[in-house]
Formats: sequence, structure tokens, C-alpha cells
Amino acid sequence: MPVLTLLFKNTPLHEYPLRAGQTLTIGRSQSNDIVIDNMSVSGLHARIDSVSATFIITDLESTNGTFVNEKLISTHTLRDKDLILIGKHHLVFDRSDLNKEMTEEDNDDKTRYLDTAQYRELLQKNKMHGPEIKQEDAEYSDGNKESFFARLLKKFF
Repeated sequence: MPVLTLLFKNTPLHEYPLRAGQTLTIGRSQSNDIVIDNMSVSGLHARIDSVSATFIITDLESTNGTFVNEKLISTHTLRDKDLILIGKHHLVFDRSDLNKEMTEEDNDDKTRYLDTAQYRELLQKNKMHGPEIKQEDAEYSDGNKESFFARLLKKFF
């Protein structure tokens, strides 16, 4: 079973087992599944979703951001030993259980298929995909079909 270990100054504070189909929220508010009581952590800072056999962390537009392996992320598929930084606390994603279960045949670089229903539900929850807008159909509030940035560039250059 995958485990998240919460650390502060390299001292383990708590372990959180993760189960398939589970969603965990992380933040300063007591309503979160993982509470990090630190003023640099937003009330609702990040979320971890289980999608098929993987776990995805999403920053919930937090003030100070969410970092995985020292990179600022908005969404990231977690891998064994990923180091998540939220405020001044670290979370270590331990997926060593999967390494024990994998056979030589499974340990390749092939892309795995997601459970379509779960994936669509996750996308809907995150509102990641809106209607597809073709550039020629795009019209802005002032009636101009050029983007704001294109108009800005023309103004200054």
C-alpha cells in the first residue's frame, strides 16, 4: 500500500496510507485529511487523487505553491520516492509496495491505460477541459478577434 510520510526538518511526524479510489486533501484547515499547521500552508493547499493505479497531486491555487522534487507543479503524477514540499513541510511518497509486486515483464517503459470512467470523473472534478475553441472562433469581450497579448505586442512594437 502506498504511504505518504509527513516530515518537518527531516523528522517524521505522521504516515498516511493511500488506497485506490481515495482522494486526500492537504492544507492548514482542520477539515483536510492531512493537516499541516503552518502559516505558509494555505487552508486548502493541495489534493491527491487516486486514478487507476496511480496517484496525482494537484495544487489548489495555493499562495505559496506546491513543489515536487524541487519543481513548482500544478498537477503531477506521483512516483516512488517523490518529495513534496508544502510550506516548510515535506511529504515523501513511498510506492515501494508496487516495486515488490512488479515482475520483470511489468518493469518496462510502456504507457498504461487509465480507467476511462475514473479519468473522466477526475477531469470533470478539476474542470480541466472546457469546450474546445478554435482560434478563428475566438472573440474577446471588446469584439476583437486578436488576443490581448497580440494587441499588446502591436501597441509596443
